[in-house]
Amino acid sequence: MFFFVTLLVCFIVFMLLTSFFNRKHKVLISFASALVVSMLLQVLEQFYLSSILVAAFLVYFIIGNISTFKSNQLKLSLAVLFSTSIVTLVLSFTYFNQKTTPPDAEILRVMFIYYPLLVIFTACYAYMLLNLFNFKILQATNPLLYILNKVRAWRRMMHMFWIISRKGLAHLIQQDHAKLPYVIAEVLDNMGGVFVKFAQVLSTKKDMLPANYIQAFSSLHDQVKPLSPQELKVIIDTKIGNMDETYESFGMEPIAAASIGQVHLAKLKSTGEMVVVKILRPDVKQKMTVDLDILIQFVSWLSERSVKIKRLGLIQLAEGFKQNLIEETDFDIEALNTNLIRKAFEEHNIRIRVPEIHSEYSTKQILTMEYIEGTSFTKAVTSDVSERVMHAFLDQILVIGIFHADPHPGNLMLTADGEVALIDFGSVGYLTDEERGGMLSFLMGYSNRDTKEMAYGLTRVCEDGHLLDEKLIEQRLSRLLSEASFSPDPTSVMMKRMMSMITEMGMSLKPTIAGAFRAIITLDGTLSSVDDTYSLSAASQSYATHMDKGQVVKERLTKVKEQITDYIPKLLELPILKDNKIMIAREENHSLHDFMGTLTVGIFTVICMVVMLASFVLQGEAMRFLLAPLSISGFGVGMIILIMAVIKQLKPKV
Repeated sequence: MFFFVTLLVCFIVFMLLTSFFNRKHKVLISFASALVVSMLLQVLEQFYLSSILVAAFLVYFIIGNISTFKSNQLKLSLAVLFSTSIVTLVLSFTYFNQKTTPPDAEILRVMFIYYPLLVIFTACYAYMLLNLFNFKILQATNPLLYILNKVRAWRRMMHMFWIISRKGLAHLIQQDHAKLPYVIAEVLDNMGGVFVKFAQVLSTKKDMLPANYIQAFSSLHDQVKPLSPQELKVIIDTKIGNMDETYESFGMEPIAAASIGQVHLAKLKSTGEMVVVKILRPDVKQKMTVDLDILIQFVSWLSERSVKIKRLGLIQLAEGFKQNLIEETDFDIEALNTNLIRKAFEEHNIRIRVPEIHSEYSTKQILTMEYIEGTSFTKAVTSDVSERVMHAFLDQILVIGIFHADPHPGNLMLTADGEVALIDFGSVGYLTDEERGGMLSFLMGYSNRDTKEMAYGLTRVCEDGHLLDEKLIEQRLSRLLSEASFSPDPTSVMMKRMMSMITEMGMSLKPTIAGAFRAIITLDGTLSSVDDTYSLSAASQSYATHMDKGQVVKERLTKVKEQITDYIPKLLELPILKDNKIMIAREENHSLHDFMGTLTVGIFTVICMVVMLASFVLQGEAMRFLLAPLSISGFGVGMIILIMAVIKQLKPKV
């Protein structure tokens, strides 16, 4: 009878909760949840474990108010539940299961003194171990969602291995078969979603990948089912407000759709203005993160088995793709990027339109912006337009320090009145002053055919640039300049061959610089396809000619001055400055704290060992019920912590 009453009460509660959170399949979810809870309570009652929950709650209330434990309530609750369960079960099956009944006075002392102390100390031990091993599931904001994502990741991984096995990919890699790029493309296509999007990105890397890979990846298309009108209305009603009150009209058919989200045309009710509304698909970030991790594992697996594939740099491309895609799923970032570039274009008088963001109708999941009517860069444009676009892009890199990282034809538009517009700022690169300076030195050196300046600029934009051989780089650049001079478009050839040279010499561009070079090559391809007279050489030369070099130098001096005036007062406030002498803060302090902590644990462990050994000789109620179990468990925990400390010290320092 108890089971059915519990089941009915739980079903009513879960029905109310599912209705409140507007969940689908309310009856099925409510019944399943109520059944699980009822069975759990029945089991607890049957094994007399319901008291564990009561005791655990009381102990958790006591320990939870100590400031040391307030930082991670999930770990604390698990530690308390574990300790209460263990101590209760041990006492139930040993002390309270004796043939002879203990005296009442002893039972009272066990229940109200030894039992709570054992639970509290064991909970502290368990909490220490949970912090030591720091399980990822305990760091997750939603542990249940973390488990579901892990299950989904395992299923997706098994699915991918099944596809790899069915396609015979491992065998083709060993043979270096001509079909290899096409089979890799088939695997990505079968996995769908971000895998197809990655293939589409790879198909644009004509400067990095062989022609057969470009051909294989170019055939993939991202086919996704658009969100239904009901789903759209729920998203807008939840995130912005009532759809009918916000928009005078809303086109339910998307003008563009992808695995991340889709784009709609709408008309604002408040102003009557036509706007573009980008909507993120529900739960796309969680699903996408799982697939991105699997994608990186897949390209790592390919790179480990093929030297040729490793040289293509697919791992670096996949990691960069992951970072960009995660940013694209947060429309707050895209709105910020758009506003920054729009403001910078206005300040520097760059004649490129950037859509205005309507922040009052935008969230992390929905982005509302000005609608710019025009055609993408798929039709012929004049040389003036192509030059203006390239100049604007070089300004982004060399002057502004923020650049559009994906200037493919779909992100460039030509309006009816001849204006150029730049859209979709989900993928944007940010350059530091040093990186901009390096790029500027390289460009100035190239325009003057000064290979020494070019080499200097290149070392400034490479990882560990101070360790590189500038003389050798200068010689290689001189050779590249000579070879490229015989081409109709020497700058384009120079850029592409330089990227190969960097790989061959074992150099590594800083991520944002690599993105800037790739974006220039992408834009070069875009403009070449719509303007037969365009050449990167002519555009870069005209940019260098018209560049106000004096203004650039002045801006740099002003920035340095600002940094110095901002830095010196802060430096003088630092505690490392005493009596006008710089005192070096030594890292040994950190090591000393680690040593003292380890020493403390060592002393504690030795004390526990002594008490544990003494418990085999000395008899007594306190020793039997409190000191012996606490010393044994304390000794175990101390040894685990010491072993982990030794392993940490033995690990090679990176």
